Amino acid sequence: MYIACSADRGLSTQDTEVLRQIAGCGDDLGREEFDKLWYWLYPVAFSLTHEKLKKIWECTSPKWIEGFITREEAENALKGPQGPQKPGTFVLRFPTSRSWPHPDAGSIVVAYVASDSSIRHRLLSLDLSDDREKYLRPLQDLLLEEPELSHLGRVTRNESAAYKS
Repeated sequence: MYIACSADRGLSTQDTEVLRQIAGCGDDLGREEFDKLWYWLYPVAFSLTHEKLKKIWECTSPKWIEGFITREEAENALKGPQGPQKPGTFVLRFPTSRSWPHPDAGSIVVAYVASDSSIRHRLLSLDLSDDREKYLRPLQDLLLEEPELSHLGRVTRNESAAYKS
């Protein structure tokens, strides 16, 4: 399954599980669950239709935007199996707590290891309305302006991981 006309990057099994978690459903999707899913997914898909973000989404080597991961998954990736990653390590994801009509729905969250080794989250608000898109700076420029971000982190996901509701 692909999102936002992206022929280069589809949704993984784990992405689908996160979508189920957002909707609060299992295999069956009722109207209420569909609405919850749609109110989250539509702003993300809309954001990905804009070239400046779509190019970064489609880049898989390295994978710049992890995409459909929870806050907990991002924190676990930054904590690392052998202890915290080094300060400056970051991952990008879509916030699972922001749905339409929230103004930040479809934005990006950067989770990173701060200089004191704590894990922090920062919303990068992307105003991608059509009339302003030509004035926006690329996401790469926004990241370069953040002095605490220096190393792209990796999220290793277990294919059979169980997701909590």
